[in-house]
Amino acid sequence: MANLTRRQRIHLRSYVNLFKILLIAAVVIAAAVLLIVRSARGRSGEEAPRSVSEAYAQEAEPISEPEAAEAAQTEPTPTPEPTPEPPAADVGSWELRLVRSDMLLPSDYAPELMEIENGQYFDARAGMHLKKLISDARDAGYTVFVCSGYRSYDTQYYLYWNHVDDYMAQGMSREEAEEATRVAVNYPGGSEHQLGLAADLLEYQGQDMEPYIGGSGLMLWLEEHCADYGFIIRYPEDKSDITGVEYEPWHLRFVGSCAGYIMGNHLCLEEFLALYS
Repeated sequence: MANLTRRQRIHLRSYVNLFKILLIAAVVIAAAVLLIVRSARGRSGEEAPRSVSEAYAQEAEPISEPEAAEAAQTEPTPTPEPTPEPPAADVGSWELRLVRSDMLLPSDYAPELMEIENGQYFDARAGMHLKKLISDARDAGYTVFVCSGYRSYDTQYYLYWNHVDDYMAQGMSREEAEEATRVAVNYPGGSEHQLGLAADLLEYQGQDMEPYIGGSGLMLWLEEHCADYGFIIRYPEDKSDITGVEYEPWHLRFVGSCAGYIMGNHLCLEEFLALYS
């Protein structure tokens, strides 16, 4: 450096001083940046949760115990199954005619008949349906006896008043005897047998026609399958207050295509017809 001129020495000192200044400035800047980073990390560590579960716990409002219990017990309400709509039916048609002790047929009413078997007859428009039902019941292993089909007004008159006389002979008044008779025998003109669309089916001739036989094989088969042939159990066990007639599982009534709806919805004929009134 002794060989340098005075001018050169001056310039060299200037460069050294400038380098020192820049070095100091760089150190200061680096220190400042480091301080800022550390400060930011410290603040972030204090505010931020240590885990996702901690973050959820801080943001979510706590649920009270009653609310939690109610939520646990609440179940979605199931969508109810739609009730089938009644079928399109002409309630004034021949197969749906309502006959009761208070809705009488004329004494001379008699449909066109066809013989079924055993000297019993049925309305010719529905007779083949009854024949098919009897045949299939026998094929299923049951014995079938056609106890009664069509009955004339005169026959019904005899049956009705004969029952009344029997009850009176037991000590009943005439009024009491008629009231007792009407739960088992329709008033003349009020029988579906005169209509020609009713048949009493038993397992053998002379079988006791009491409600307990509803549990027998043939009666169960009839209840399950009669609608397939257009028939209903006309006087169900729990409908006596509507029909006015005691339970008769052997008494079939032809109603045609509406039978499936009536039996499937556990209706009596009165209830079915009321759907269209």
